[in-house]
Amino acid sequence: MKIPHDKFCVLPWISLEASPVGTVRPCCLADDEIVDDDNSKCRLGHMPFEDIRDTQHMQRLREQFLNREQPKTCRRCWAEEDVGRTSKRMHTLDRLKHMLDDSAWTASAKPLMFLDLKLGNICNLKCRICGSWSSSVYAAEEIKFQTDKKNNFHYVMMKLGRWPRETPEFWQELELNASKLRYLEFTGGEPFLIEEHFGLLRRLVTAGHAANIEIHYNTNGTIFPLGAEEIWSHFKHVEIAFSVDDVGDRFEYQRTNAEWLPVNSNIQLFREMRERHDNISLQVCCTINVFNVLYLDQVAAWIDTQDFDYVYWNMLHDAAHFCIATLPAHTKLTVENKLRTAEFSQSHQAEINRVIDFMMQGTSQDVDALHQIIRSVDDRRRQNIVSVAPEFAAAIDYAT
Repeated sequence: MKIPHDKFCVLPWISLEASPVGTVRPCCLADDEIVDDDNSKCRLGHMPFEDIRDTQHMQRLREQFLNREQPKTCRRCWAEEDVGRTSKRMHTLDRLKHMLDDSAWTASAKPLMFLDLKLGNICNLKCRICGSWSSSVYAAEEIKFQTDKKNNFHYVMMKLGRWPRETPEFWQELELNASKLRYLEFTGGEPFLIEEHFGLLRRLVTAGHAANIEIHYNTNGTIFPLGAEEIWSHFKHVEIAFSVDDVGDRFEYQRTNAEWLPVNSNIQLFREMRERHDNISLQVCCTINVFNVLYLDQVAAWIDTQDFDYVYWNMLHDAAHFCIATLPAHTKLTVENKLRTAEFSQSHQAEINRVIDFMMQGTSQDVDALHQIIRSVDDRRRQNIVSVAPEFAAAIDYAT
């Protein structure tokens, strides 16, 4: 595969990302949702894939890359690359290089081969770093505390999160494009709770497309989907990534409704499935954020016991108060000292050093907003961060 230059990204040419509320971006890290030529947000099921890809919005983005510019909407990738981390842009180039041909790159889109599908916000967890746009349970909790139960952001997100079940046109168009597809990502919400996607996979098997398609999942690990094994056996490759940001009580605190031991048991069931099928691989995705950054040595130690095929240290960028780059300066020094003196296996050490660099280059913000959010959610859920993560609470000067 030949690309025009070393800061090039292929995603604006080959990919679309469906948000949990049905809007569209060129990838999951882009700041800007794609808008039509009247500056209205594009929505799946309401506008054909190809029309979305041919908007002036997407034409301009592709032209920026062809002109060796670094688009502002891609700031998250540039920030990670600035400290030597492997960004999504770089990871995608490596992940999909065997699927791309050597045809010329122009401002026109190439065949749509990659779809990142967040098929609504159905989820059974209400994670601390998540929100109503990605979790129906989180939205339901927030709605309880609203004076007007229907005229608020969280109710709107709950309603918009139903878009896959209310837009049959989306599923019809997806199947019409199936022969070109080579890579599908299912995230969430929690994809194993979204039964419609299994129906899609069965239809892809029946139509004879499955052998050409690779699948990637991000799952919270709380569900082992019975019946999925037979479906997955027909696909070229299936990678299952478990979102695990911490261990033990801290895992349960950060991912409310999840239980640590059952998640570990489910991961074991997936390992046994992997033994039965050579087209299945397992990944762990740890999203680094303010709640777990002081405990990454313990997370890494657990990862080393799990025999994952790939480890992805994901950096949380938004919301800003949960991003490690915005921690107070004295907290950053505490974290840096902890991470530089902790023991990590060789496979993790270089990445941990880059995590420190990312944190230290960021602009610190007032920690009061973080305190208020922690206290508000703790009160609602009858939790206490001081008892669960006392080192972190002390590092941000948090007191009950």
